This record gives sequence, C-alpha cells and structure tokens, in this order.
Amino acid sequence: MVKRKNKQTKLMRKLFWILGVLVVALVAVLIILLATGESEQAEQEVEQLYETAEYVTGVSIAGVDVSGLMFGDASTNSELLTIAGSATDNVNFTIDVDGVEYTFSAVELGITSNYAQVLEEAMRYGNTGSGAQIREERAVARENGMEFAIGLYADEAAVLAKLTEIKSTLDILPTDAMLDIVDDVLGEARFSYMDEVRGVDVDIVQLAILIGKSASAGDYSTIEAPVIITNPKIDVNTLKANTKLIATFSSFFDSPTLSKEGRVNNIRILGDFVNGVVIMPGETWSINEEAGPRIPSTVATIGWTEAPGISNGRYEEQLGGGVCQVSSSVYNAAILAELEIVARNQHSWPSGYIVEGLDATISTGGPDLVLGNPYDMPIYLAVFVEEEEFKVTVEVYGPPLTHGYTVRFVSNLIPPIPAGDPRYHYASRTDPEGNEMPEGSTITWIKGKNGQVWEVTKQYVDENGNVIMSEKFSSNRYKAFTYEYYVNGPDPAIAGPTPLPSPSPTA
Repeated sequence: MVKRKNKQTKLMRKLFWILGVLVVALVAVLIILLATGESEQAEQEVEQLYETAEYVTGVSIAGVDVSGLMFGDASTNSELLTIAGSATDNVNFTIDVDGVEYTFSAVELGITSNYAQVLEEAMRYGNTGSGAQIREERAVARENGMEFAIGLYADEAAVLAKLTEIKSTLDILPTDAMLDIVDDVLGEARFSYMDEVRGVDVDIVQLAILIGKSASAGDYSTIEAPVIITNPKIDVNTLKANTKLIATFSSFFDSPTLSKEGRVNNIRILGDFVNGVVIMPGETWSINEEAGPRIPSTVATIGWTEAPGISNGRYEEQLGGGVCQVSSSVYNAAILAELEIVARNQHSWPSGYIVEGLDATISTGGPDLVLGNPYDMPIYLAVFVEEEEFKVTVEVYGPPLTHGYTVRFVSNLIPPIPAGDPRYHYASRTDPEGNEMPEGSTITWIKGKNGQVWEVTKQYVDENGNVIMSEKFSSNRYKAFTYEYYVNGPDPAIAGPTPLPSPSPTA
C-alpha cells in the first residue's frame, strides 16, 4: 500500500509539473503575441500619421516652420535636408584606449543625423496621446512654439559594425620585451633592449553603447574605451636579468695546418652563421640546418672553400673543411652553459684544437650538432673569429646558472685499442685518387693509429677551487687505424722478399 501510494503521489506531482510548464509556455506565447500586436499597431498608427496628419501649428524643426505640412512634404524640404546633411560635418569623437587617443569623424563611426527620428517625433507632438494631452501640446505650440533640433543619431548596430572594421587599429597585441644583437661587440654591451608592450583588447560592444550615448547627448568629450589588459610574459627587467654571460669558450687555429687560408675562410663563414642565433625555451637548434649544405652549388652564394678535413682515416680536401672547429667550440660552450645536447658526434680521431673527448664533428648530410634550450628564457649564441689572434670564441647568454658553481670538464684516457696489422696493396699503378705511381714506389695512404677511449667527467667547482660534485659525462671512442700502403711492385709472398717499411702505430 505504501509503495502504491508513493507511485500515485509521484505521478500526480509529475502531471502538475507538466501542466505548470505548459501554462508558463502558454503565457510566454501570449506575451509575445500581445507585444507583436502592440508593435504592429504602433507601426500602423505611425503610417496613418504619415499619410493623414499635419504638423500642428507652431512646430518647427531646426528653425524651419513646418506648421500644416504633411510628413512627406517636411521630409523632402530642401532647407531641412541641407541642415540634416551637415549635421555630421566637423563632428569628431575622441576615444581614449589605455592612454592612447584616437580621433574619428562621426561618419567613420557610422553616426548619422537624427533627421528621420526628429520628423517622426515632431509629427507625434500634438497628434498622439490622450485628448487632454493633445489639447495641451497644441496650445503650447500655438502660444510659445515648439522647436525640434536636428542632431546626431547613433544606431548601435551600425556603430558596432564600424568599430569592428577599425578594431585592429585600436587593439594592441601583448609583446614581450625584446633585444637587438650588435655584431662584433664583446660582452653584454652587444645587446640593446626594447621595452615590453602590454596587450589591449577593446570591448567594442560597450564602446558602441558609450558612443551612442555621447552622440545622442551632443557630448563630444573624450570617451574612455572599456578594455581588457593582458600583460606580456617577459618585461624588459626580467629579460635583462636573464640575459647574462653564462659560458664562454675559445679554441685556436695557430698551427700551419689549422691556419690555412681556405680553412680560416670556412671558420669565418660558419662563425657568422652561428653568431646571433637565438634558441627559444623548449626549442632545439641544428648547426647544419643553420649553415646549410657545403656543396658546389653553395660555393658561389656562400663562399665555402676547400680545406683539409678528416675523412676515412685521413685528411682530405673538402668543401667547408675546418668548420668542425666552430662546431666543437660551440659544443664546449654549450656544455659549460648546461644546454641540452640533442645530437653530437666525435671525430674519427682527436682534433688538435680541442681537448680529447670534447670535439663535435659535423658534415653535410651526416653528423650534426643539435642543441636544446632547457630554460624558460631565450638562449643567445655569439661567435667571434679573431683571425689576427688565430682564435674562435663562443659566448652563451641566458639565465644565470642557479647552482652557483663553475662547471668544468676533465678528460681521462683509458687503455688504448691496438691497431691491426698493416695492409699492402701490391701491383698498384695508381693511388686511390688516380695519381700515377712510379715503378717500385710505395706510398703511405693511411697512417696507423691506436684507438683511444676518453672518459669525460663533469665537475662542479666552488669559488675556492674545490670540486663539490663530480659525475661521468661522456665516453668517447676514437677508431683504431692500421697503416695502409700502395705498392707499385709485386707481392713479396709471390715474387720473393722486398724491403718494406715496418711502422709502429702511434698512440
């Protein structure tokens, strides 16, 4: 019984709720119909006035007496049309957008004269309302006159449409503080800073309402635009505080081989490519992508020259030879600045201009050096090639290292990897490059080297030179190369003993 009663109660409540909703809906429909009917009735009354009524005696518009005129006659009156046409002449509105003033003409803001509204208002005077109101208004007009002024009319929809068109000139996008980099200037003096700009988003809907009110009131004082302010992420003080020299590294090319003109030219070109590079937070940067390919088609446009480079265990002339001195210098500066090393490869054997285990080879279509910015502020790279001092210097600017220690790297050699037995190529009339060999001659094509493994340790050093923390950073394996000879003569195993060199691989 209880359950059945509860079900009945719930059903009754549901029916009452549905009935209530229907009643509310019906009332809403009736209100809409009544409003629509009233609106249609008002329009019909206005149309009837336009067709049958006359302006009452004593009514004037903008100083022009329209007594006894029909609506159509007044609306085409040349004097009134001239006055209405000049209503917007020389009328300007000044809008203050977050302290910056903009001036627009009334026409530019979609504002017109209120001529049509005034004609209707003047026609209604003394012709609509209760009998007592009509008699009173006509008496006032007849005895004292009734003047209707022509002014401005701002339709909010029209003003909003115009404001939409010019919104881009009013809004300001938030812009972080920025800096320019001056070439060939050492230290922080190379940076010139530009202040941040806060964003301004004008609320044109509210502004349209304010302009409409000012226009209707004939108030031409400055209008303060409603705005939404967005502050930039980085202001100039923050940028300055986070653009500090956090690492510097120099390498030298003062030996006869390293200082060859073609090689120095390539160093200078790549240095120019890297100088001024910006790595934004979370982004990566590739030195190969920055410089582009070192190939014959870029010789004329870029200026790459041939110079010795390590390939297949020997030095060979190649376009862009020597650029690895720049990439290795950048790598050393990057690890001192604790940037992310996304990609890096060591040479086939150690380079004379960089400590073992700390080189970084690059080549077109091959090994690359790719760095990442792990900080929440930009990283800036500066490269200076000082030819008179035979020196490449790389500087890294960014947020100061938070741990407060000096970072350094120490390389240690572990037992070498012995080279294999020498290889001989007998009956060779030419070397691998196609150069003819005299009868009985022998050339050393590859000089043997024992393989090497260098362990690099990263150390954190305090201001007194004490090592606070030490950790393994990288292991670098350099290949072993056996001696390789080309002999223009017979194999001694077949033709009998022939004196041959018996070299010992170098370390």
